[in-house]
Amino acid sequence: MSKKLNNIKAVKEMIAGTHKSQTKTNVSFGEKASVRREIGETWTDENGQEWKQKQGYRVKLGKMSKLRTELKTFPNCPKEVCTCTSPGQADKKMKAFHGMCLDCVTEMEHKLRLDGKYDIYEKERILKNAEAWLKQAEKEKDIIKSTLQAAFINEDGSIEEWGGLNEEEVMTKIENDFEKFKKNYIEKLKKDLEDELHTKNREISQ
Repeated sequence: MSKKLNNIKAVKEMIAGTHKSQTKTNVSFGEKASVRREIGETWTDENGQEWKQKQGYRVKLGKMSKLRTELKTFPNCPKEVCTCTSPGQADKKMKAFHGMCLDCVTEMEHKLRLDGKYDIYEKERILKNAEAWLKQAEKEKDIIKSTLQAAFINEDGSIEEWGGLNEEEVMTKIENDFEKFKKNYIEKLKKDLEDELHTKNREISQ
C-alpha cells in the first residue's frame, strides 16, 4: 500500500478513535494500561486533572470550561423533562427571572392554570418585579437630587430659590413624594395579592 493511502487510512482511524496510538496498551514502570474512552466521556487522572473524550482526541477541562457549562444550565428546570441544550435569548431571559428555560416556564405556567393557581402566581410575580423596579428608581431619584443640588448654586455662589422653596425644602419634597408613591404602590400590589389568596382559600373551603 502506498504511503499516501497509509496516511489516509491513519487519519480515518484517528477520527474514528481506532488508531493504534489511541487503542494500544502501553505498560512501563508499573504504569496502568490505557483505557478506551467513549466520545463525551469525562474522567479525572491521577494528578486531579479532568479530561473529556472527543471524536479522535481528548481535551483538558479547566475552570473556564466548568463556567461555560454552568452558564448553560438552568437550575430550576425539571431535569427529567427539560430538553434545552442550546439556550436562546428568550431562554436566558427566563433564566434571569425563573432559573428555567422558556419551555419549562411555559409548562409550569400551563400547570398553574390547570390547578387554578395562576392568578396568585401572576400577582406574586408583579409584586417582585415592582420591588426590583423601585430599587432602580430609587437610584435614579438620588441622581436627580444630586443634579438639582448643583443647579441651586449660582455662578456668584449665592443660593437660588425655586418657587419660594430653598434647596433643603426641594430635596425633602422629592424624598417624601417618592417614599409616599413607593409605599402606596407596594401596598396596593400586596393587597391585590392578599385578596386573591383569600378568594382562593374561600373557594377551597366551600
